[in-house]
Amino acid sequence: MFCYKMWKCYLLMLLYLFSTAMTKKELIRDNLEDISLEESDARVHYKKNMPTTISRSAKSDAIVEKFVETLISSERYLKMVEIIERKLTLLDATFHERTNSILKYLTEILKLGKPSQADALENTLVTVRNDLDKVKQFLAEHLEKLHIIVDGSEFHGNTAIDLRLSVLENNIKKIVTGVESVVSTISQVKNRQTSRTCSRSESGGVIDTISLINEFRRTLHEQKMKKCECKSGRVDRSERYPTDCHEIHMQGFNVSGIYKVKPDDMEPFYVLCDLTTAGGGWTVFQNRFDGSQDFFKGWTDYKHGFGNLAGEFWLGLEKINYLTNQKLYELRIEMETQHGQDAYAGYSVFTVGPEHEAYRISTLGSYYGTAGDSLSYHAGQKFSTLDIDNDEWKDGSCAMEHGGAWWYKECDKSNLNGKYSMSADEHRGQSVYWISFKDPNSPLTKSKMMIRPLPTSKPINFNESNRVM
Repeated sequence: MFCYKMWKCYLLMLLYLFSTAMTKKELIRDNLEDISLEESDARVHYKKNMPTTISRSAKSDAIVEKFVETLISSERYLKMVEIIERKLTLLDATFHERTNSILKYLTEILKLGKPSQADALENTLVTVRNDLDKVKQFLAEHLEKLHIIVDGSEFHGNTAIDLRLSVLENNIKKIVTGVESVVSTISQVKNRQTSRTCSRSESGGVIDTISLINEFRRTLHEQKMKKCECKSGRVDRSERYPTDCHEIHMQGFNVSGIYKVKPDDMEPFYVLCDLTTAGGGWTVFQNRFDGSQDFFKGWTDYKHGFGNLAGEFWLGLEKINYLTNQKLYELRIEMETQHGQDAYAGYSVFTVGPEHEAYRISTLGSYYGTAGDSLSYHAGQKFSTLDIDNDEWKDGSCAMEHGGAWWYKECDKSNLNGKYSMSADEHRGQSVYWISFKDPNSPLTKSKMMIRPLPTSKPINFNESNRVM
């Protein structure tokens, strides 16, 4: 009985231990499953939040490439805009040169009475206007190309470029308006003259040129009055120009070249500025260096000017008069021989009178320099050309005798507008010379005349007795 009871006790103990072990096993298994689930969730969460370095790097490279392409494209369009700006500047200068030549052509037309020349001139102006329209259209097309699309957003070019393009477009409009005004003036003159009965002489039936000139002057006056009425009010900032090269130099420009100026009471025009010689700020009104331009010309050419500002030229007596009477100006004349020997002559004050005084040297200050004084002899003298003789030589014409145009007296000690020559045997007595530096047997091959304002107000037009000789 005792053994049976002992075996029963052992069996109960084994069952109890087995059930306890199974219970713990189930608990451990449940814990392990929970832990594995948490690890899998954490792994999934980590995978979801892990940064995509490769995709971000590829996207950044694409953006950088597009940005570089945009910069290259912008630089290309900027160069294109600069080319267009240079072409427009050259076109504007050409227009002003043609405008000056128009007055010369009209004078010849009025003298000769040949309407065919007026027709040819009108056709030329129409051609210029058509060319300007083409340039304007070309500029408008390139303005549209300056808007570039990058990553779905619009990329605009530099605002400075847009501003420059706007100024260029306004200049084109002004040029076109000027051409149309000149064409309209010529048409009105032709219409008025054809509507009248032209008085003809009995011998050759020549048109009454005086009546035609008066008609043309009246039409120009009407056009000028209309222009003045249009410009009343506040002046646009873009229409303000410096009065001379000295103001351009004071604005920070230091590269010599062609600039636009507007003297007092005169329309703007282009000049050659020397911004390096002797402190800079010089406005050049005569330049000779290779003989490519003929200087043996008449009064009309010397009044309005001729030549090319990029080469040899004479600015024009009318412009010199306006320039030298808005401030006090000093004069500097540079010269050089064919052997490279150079010198200069300077005068403290220089003023040229109006046309009704034949553009005389109304003021000439004291001399300084290395070339000697060969201009004081001409102080107070009127300007003479091959067709207008204002000198004091009673037996002939100094301009014809010396082959030039100058402020001749009886006759000269300088002749910087004489015939260009490289040797003494060529154009004897008619060459370019400055006697106090080299006589006519040693002609000059280079000459430059330029003015610069003094720090003072308008010049005083001294009388003959007060003029420095």
